[in-house]
Amino acid sequence: MSKFTSVLDFIKLWIINNKIFIFYQFEHFFLAGMILFFGLWGVKISTRTIKNIFTIRNIDPITIGFLSNVLKYSLTIFVIVSALSSIGLKTSSIFAAFGTIGLVVGLAWQSALANLASGLLIITFRIFKVGDYINIGNVTGKITNVEIFCTLFKTFDGTIISVPNGKILTENIINFSKANEYRNKITLGVSRNLIQEDIHIIKKILLDTMSINNKIIKNSIVNVIIDEITNSSINFTIFFWINDFRNKKEICSDLINILKNNLELYKKSCVLWIHND
Repeated sequence: MSKFTSVLDFIKLWIINNKIFIFYQFEHFFLAGMILFFGLWGVKISTRTIKNIFTIRNIDPITIGFLSNVLKYSLTIFVIVSALSSIGLKTSSIFAAFGTIGLVVGLAWQSALANLASGLLIITFRIFKVGDYINIGNVTGKITNVEIFCTLFKTFDGTIISVPNGKILTENIINFSKANEYRNKITLGVSRNLIQEDIHIIKKILLDTMSINNKIIKNSIVNVIIDEITNSSINFTIFFWINDFRNKKEICSDLINILKNNLELYKKSCVLWIHND
């Protein structure tokens, strides 16, 4: 018990002798806390304000998102450095530490820095914009945002996919939104037992059905060719043009049903198979 009392006495004595130092440190830590609190709050307000200004001026959403993120992270670093300076750390030492950390991170995260540079190129050259439907590698979907290190896609089934910016610039980019016409094809096989006259009539039915359909681009070219003749079937391929890439599967599905019904009206069970590639 006497030892515990002596320890308490020592602590009290140390506090009394160093109360000026303690008060000084408390004051600086309190100031650092205030800088962090109001600084980060200011970063949030500034970022939101910049976004609103850019939006009012009809700046491209990709540019807005990318520059907002750069501004947010830059201001956050500035606030942290200011807070550390307020507790007595020298700014030069802080930047030296950040420089060392940056060098280590740069060596370890070369791909991340490449993604950052690629993001800058994407927004500079406006390769695509938010809302565009594009294909990159095996990913097809709508662009929802370009962030500092990656680009976000929303696929047709609603899945959000993140693709590194560096990969985007190394792949072939197919932008479906920059074109107004898209060629599609439907293939079908009819019975090998049909006579030559039936083949001509079937080809005419296919052409007429596609030409009058309002889902096909008006006055566009529709081609119907005999693609292959096998032991069991005569295979046709129909090439046609549409202007609604987003609903491609639905359009082709409807056309397949219409084509099959019209052919079955001419000769029952003549269609062996039909599908869209």
